[in-house]
Amino acid sequence: MSQIIYGIHPVKEALHCVSLQFEKIFISTKNPSPSLKIIIDIAQKNLIPLEFTTKEVLNKLAKGGVHQNVVALIKETSYITLEELLSRWRNEGSRALFIILDSIQDPHNLGSLIRTALGCGAHGIIIPKDRSVGLTPGVIKASSGAAMHLPISRVTNLASTLDILKENGIWIYGATAEAKERVFELDFTIDVGIVIGSESKGIRSLVKKKCDRLFSIPMKGPISSFNASISGGMILYEVIRQRSILRKEAKNDSYPETR
Repeated sequence: MSQIIYGIHPVKEALHCVSLQFEKIFISTKNPSPSLKIIIDIAQKNLIPLEFTTKEVLNKLAKGGVHQNVVALIKETSYITLEELLSRWRNEGSRALFIILDSIQDPHNLGSLIRTALGCGAHGIIIPKDRSVGLTPGVIKASSGAAMHLPISRVTNLASTLDILKENGIWIYGATAEAKERVFELDFTIDVGIVIGSESKGIRSLVKKKCDRLFSIPMKGPISSFNASISGGMILYEVIRQRSILRKEAKNDSYPETR
């Protein structure tokens, strides 16, 4: 099957991802911008078919999305298995950082979370097959192409997946508004998987029971919680903060107690 990518930055990022196979790139302007010229040059260098067409054709391909005069047709982006994800982490040899998303349905939230997770050094994202948005063109666009670079695993049962992660020595922390423990009070320097819930209902009860610890993000004002992508960004930068301090304080690779 084929998949659509649209927008200058997502297409440009995808062109730098060696695992993707382009079928064709559609351009809808005879006077391309410098950024669009870069895409054309890369496509021609790599013998990727180019088709110059109308904006109406691109509007239809992008289903109304903001395509910036470029749409690419690629072979469908594949998810990786949970075992493949864990194997990549083991081979890398660094402290685990996985993001587990429970029923995120907003494409912009998922796209933003993917981009932030990639920028913060996460090993991958895990999403459920049901009640969750997948790697749609809108998600890829919202991630500004980061979805092309970060491993994503789509699992049938999120609760049992958490059990597998824990069997591999990974602690599971769940972000939930009602938790008394604050994000700053947890140790993120260990192997960790962070669960972030849906925009409306948060983490489901069964998934929440599988978490080793629950935490909240302190906030003031009348609203009760941040949206998923904002929460994820705050949590991930707390992970970076703690791990950066640890690297400065220790000259060796010793870490706090693991599972």
